[in-house]
Amino acid sequence: MSDWEALELARLTDDALQALLRNEVAAIRIPEFVDEQQRAAAADALLRCPAWAFYEGASPPLGRVGISQYEHHGSKEAYLAAAASASSQRATVLAPLPDPLPGVLDAFADAWHGEVQVADEDGRAYFAGIFRRGGGGVKIHADWGPRDGPGWAIERIVAQLAWNLYYTSPAVGGELVVYDYPWAPHLEAHARQRFNDYDPTLFTYSRQVTMAPRPGEMIVFNSRNAHAVEASPDSDSRISFGSFVGATNDGDLIFWS
Repeated sequence: MSDWEALELARLTDDALQALLRNEVAAIRIPEFVDEQQRAAAADALLRCPAWAFYEGASPPLGRVGISQYEHHGSKEAYLAAAASASSQRATVLAPLPDPLPGVLDAFADAWHGEVQVADEDGRAYFAGIFRRGGGGVKIHADWGPRDGPGWAIERIVAQLAWNLYYTSPAVGGELVVYDYPWAPHLEAHARQRFNDYDPTLFTYSRQVTMAPRPGEMIVFNSRNAHAVEASPDSDSRISFGSFVGATNDGDLIFWS
């Protein structure tokens, strides 16, 4: 695991997750995490769903089913109050299909040496597992709990991953690009939006891995690294499901969106 590359595995392993957390590899790819029948049925339900909202201030627009800590950074109480209903909404949208989050948690739990659970604040659960839809791409950014949530439980993590499970992916565009450039405070002087749209010239000489997601695949990467999603001409061609994963000082993993 000395080369900075994407590992393709049949399942998550503790060794691979540890290497990813140490930024020794660029990503882990698990093909066919969701079978064709399940992902087609879920994509159909999601495309017919009227519950899509859009990230505030995101340019280009990015649809979502679920809530994000990013949009609630100024009100932890509002986020925690909305978390349970957001989880219920996801289950309702997909019914009678099963909620995919427990299967993802189980996959991490089977691989990890510590506890795996959704993050909580004084016994109140965070929301984890957001669906996203859009072909406009996502500008270069980084996700890092201690920066994103001062005063929140996620401030205390020591490393962070993100996972995305792809229900549909475009034939052209939509690639995930991950740079070997962990977030540092100086990057914010080069952000065109809050924690987002960093000047691309900063990463010209950084190692990078570009991955075209395959339907049914799960990709896990170190979200503290700068990363982006390339644009696609079809706005409905990319439906993904994902969350963040934080490693704690106690050796546990906590999930949130």
